[in-house]
Amino acid sequence: MHIGLEEAVRAAIRLAALVGVVAPPASGQVVLLDRPDAVIDHPFSLVRGARELASGRLLVADWIENRVAVVDFGAGSVRDVVREGRGPREVRLPTGLVRLRGDSTLLLDEGNNRLIVLAPDGHAVRTIIAEVPGRGGVRGIDPGGAFYHAVPSWSEGPNALPDDSVRIVRWDPASSAEPRTVAVVQGTRYRKDRSPAMQPRLPMVGFASQDAWVVAPTGAIVIVRATPYRVEVYAPGRQPALGPTYPVSPRVVTADDKRRFIAEFAFGSPVSGRGADGGMGRGEAPDAAEIQRMVGTAEWAERHAPFDASRVLAAADGRIWVGAVVRPGERTRYDVFDSDGRRALQVELRPGRRIAHVGTRGVYVVAEDADGVQTIERYRRP
Repeated sequence: MHIGLEEAVRAAIRLAALVGVVAPPASGQVVLLDRPDAVIDHPFSLVRGARELASGRLLVADWIENRVAVVDFGAGSVRDVVREGRGPREVRLPTGLVRLRGDSTLLLDEGNNRLIVLAPDGHAVRTIIAEVPGRGGVRGIDPGGAFYHAVPSWSEGPNALPDDSVRIVRWDPASSAEPRTVAVVQGTRYRKDRSPAMQPRLPMVGFASQDAWVVAPTGAIVIVRATPYRVEVYAPGRQPALGPTYPVSPRVVTADDKRRFIAEFAFGSPVSGRGADGGMGRGEAPDAAEIQRMVGTAEWAERHAPFDASRVLAAADGRIWVGAVVRPGERTRYDVFDSDGRRALQVELRPGRRIAHVGTRGVYVVAEDADGVQTIERYRRP
C-alpha cells in the first residue's frame, strides 16, 4: 500500500503499458434518481461538505454561511453545531467533513487554515493547526489512524514534479516521522505565465484534465485517472486493483462555459482580508465586464475533461461515484465503480442537482434553484 515516489512512478509506467490490452466491460445500466424519500427544505447557500453520522443524521458544512449544521431527516430539523469565528471552536469557510474513528469527524476549516475534530453529536472538541501546505485538505485516514493529503506543487520548490503533478502523502500525527509519499497524481494545471499581474486573472488552465483521488472507508486510496479514464484502487493488504480504461468523447469548451467558470471561481475562492475581522473570506461575484476581461486573459483547454474532479466521492459501501461535467439545464450523470475499478452502473439526477455524500441510508443530493438557494434531498441507494 505505502509505496515510495520512485515506485509510484514505475507503477504508473506499468499501468500505461496495460492500457492497450484491457477491454472495458459492458456497463450500460442507467438508473435515474427522481423520487427522494426525504427532503429538507431548510435553505443553504453553498454546501461543500456532508457526512452521514451513525445516528442517521447528516452533518452539513455551508461555505458561504460559515456554519456547520446537523440535519435530522426524521424530525425535519436543522441545528447549527459550530459557529462562525476565529476562536478555538469556531469556523470560517468550512469545506470537507472527513470520517474519523468512533463516529467523530474531521472538519476542514479553510478560512482559519486548520482542522477541527467534531464529536459524534457535532460539537467541536479539538483543533489541529494546518501549518504544512496541503494539510488543510486532508481526504481521509487509514486503519492505523494516519491522514492522507496532497502536497501542492507550488510548495515543492526545486523538487516540484513535472507537469504540475502532485504527491499524495501519509501523515501520522502520532509520529515525528516525515510524511511518506504513497502515490503521484496529475494535479491542477497552472498557466505557463506565472509572473505577477496588475489585475486579477485565472491562475490555472481552465477545464484542463486532472486526476482525482479519494480515501475509501476501508482506508484504500482510490485514484481516478483522466488520461486515460480509469479507476485504480490501492487497498491495504492486497494487490492494486487496476480497472479497465473507458472511452470518452469530451465536448468542446464554449464561450458560455468559460464565463461560467470565471464567475464560479471568483465567487467561490477564499481571499485574504475579506473576512469579518480582516482574515480569510470569500471573493465577490465579478460583473459581466470583469468576467469577459478575465476570459480573454486566461488559458483554456479546448475540450472538457472526462469527468468533474470536484464530483468524485467514496461511498460508505466502498463504491466510487464519478460525476460527469454538466452544463445548466442538463441531467447530472455519475459513473459508479466497484472496488475493482470496474464501472457497475451509471446514475442520473434531475437538472440542478449534485451528490454531496453517499452513506449507508441513502444518497444525499444538493438541489439548487434558479436563485442559487440550496436544499438537501435523500434518495435510496441504487
